[in-house]
Amino acid sequence: MPTLSSMKIPPPKSWEEFEEITLDACKIRWENPDLQMHGRQGQVQCGVDIYGANHIFKNIGVQCKNYESELSLTLIKYEIKKAELFSPKIEMFYIAVTTKTDVNIQREVRLLSQERTKENKFPVMVLFWTDIIQDLIRNNSIIRKHYPQLNLTELKPSEIRDVRLFSILDLVYNTLNLNFYNNLIFGDFGQMTGENPLQIQSVILTIKYSSSNVLDQSEYEKMAKLIDNYKEYLFHIGKRTEEFSWDIAEKISNEFTGIVNGIEYNLIGKELAVFNVAKILAKWSKWEVDSDYLWPNESWIDLKTFVGRIKIDELINKIDKSESEYKEMDHFKRLDRPHKVYNEIRNILIHQTE
Repeated sequence: MPTLSSMKIPPPKSWEEFEEITLDACKIRWENPDLQMHGRQGQVQCGVDIYGANHIFKNIGVQCKNYESELSLTLIKYEIKKAELFSPKIEMFYIAVTTKTDVNIQREVRLLSQERTKENKFPVMVLFWTDIIQDLIRNNSIIRKHYPQLNLTELKPSEIRDVRLFSILDLVYNTLNLNFYNNLIFGDFGQMTGENPLQIQSVILTIKYSSSNVLDQSEYEKMAKLIDNYKEYLFHIGKRTEEFSWDIAEKISNEFTGIVNGIEYNLIGKELAVFNVAKILAKWSKWEVDSDYLWPNESWIDLKTFVGRIKIDELINKIDKSESEYKEMDHFKRLDRPHKVYNEIRNILIHQTE
């Protein structure tokens, strides 16, 4: 049986439908449900169909091109000129197309983007149809919305491009780090360094999206409600009847932390290994801030044991390399190492094929 990622899902014929699909895919990609369509057909759009902030709060613009002819560098440069007039200024620009991935265009765009970055201009990337679909299938409800004819119930979880693996990593790592992040951003350190409180929204959205791919429907609904309550309380959305209290905020977050801890007992094989890797990485993050000492050897051994059980050679090699690099780092460079390892593991899990 084909997996979703290997199915040849055709792009839509209408440009309106393609824009809607691209908008939903971008919301998933950048974990921001507040991305918006810019204007409507017939209005001056300055080369931008979709705009908003990505997961690191950079202003982005997306131009959608639904056509069958091959994408050219001339067309890309033309769209860039229009996008440079967009207000407020965008910091990253994407062209979404229904065509197949083209290595020649990718190379030319990389070089063009590199030149623009040197000139302090926004970089450019192309989202091909395969990229858009790969983002879309991370959320079952969204892929059903656009392709209701796909019978997802016939697909085993392991056949959905192992989307559960990196979703488990995202869910566990970010949930177990949530109170830690809050202390960094809203506590004395955050106040001193002027940390942006909106950073935590990206973490909350990641938790919510990943839980939809890991939890069963009843648990997800409970989790989503708790997350929404937490976000509303944290950012004072609507009216808060009582004075803000970190104890209450932590109590709410601890409720969905309990749900996440509980999924360990329903996991086996690679999924259980990824769960334990995420727990170790979350513990490592806190260690680096609270301790001046090197991450203990026995903890490296535990990490490599569970990474080995995922059975991806590239992943094992990455961890070995990270361990040797870590021992040569000073304290400040080590602070960011757990999150970099998390991102490296996540990237490999997303792109792996079996």
